Amino acid sequence: MELDLLAKAVFTGGVLMEGVKPDKIDKHGPAWATDKVITQVANEINSPTGFFLKRISKTMQIDYDNASNITNEANQMFQKTLSELLKTTDNLQASTKKVSGSVRKAADELGRGLIKVQQQADFNNLERYVLLLERAATAMSALAELEKTGKLGKIAAAIK
Repeated sequence: MELDLLAKAVFTGGVLMEGVKPDKIDKHGPAWATDKVITQVANEINSPTGFFLKRISKTMQIDYDNASNITNEANQMFQKTLSELLKTTDNLQASTKKVSGSVRKAADELGRGLIKVQQQADFNNLERYVLLLERAATAMSALAELEKTGKLGKIAAAIK
């Protein structure tokens, strides 16, 4: 950045350049020659009671304080959110443990119930009973057909 532009940006209103006649004035305001600006800046830096630099440092301190406050507020909000997240995580863990325990308990009870059914129902005999019932159902269907056609009575009379 040229010093001319720096002078326009930093010394707007002529606070630092007070008492120094501008070299030109245009639509952007007063403008000074680079050597005049350098001389004034050097004088301000070397002055133990520099007005402009003190004003900038006060403004910077206010800006720094504002930035610190914003940062502290953001940090507090983050800590609060993190704390809530950790509480939610703890609650979720507790709920998950309860549900897991309930599922495990239900599975154990179901297993014990199936073992009781298996012991009482003796599956080896149950399979044989199912086969006999299927054969009986087939025989009953065949007898019903014979009765519909009228042949069942003739067969029964022949057997007597």
